[in-house]
Amino acid sequence: MGRQAKLRKNRAAAEKSPKTQEQSDSTQFVRQLNRQGYNLQEIQHSPEIPDSKVDPQV
Repeated sequence: MGRQAKLRKNRAAAEKSPKTQEQSDSTQFVRQLNRQGYNLQEIQHSPEIPDSKVDPQV
């Protein structure tokens, strides 16, 4: 079986059995982050980067 025939076969099989999309609620992402140990109410932001470049002291 050649490469083109394999591609045609795979495409035909994909068309016959459409993939079902899972219904997910809008809070699933938040719950998943909470399970991983992150709390969105107590976000710790990174420190601000200074705008000016500091010259090294020699």
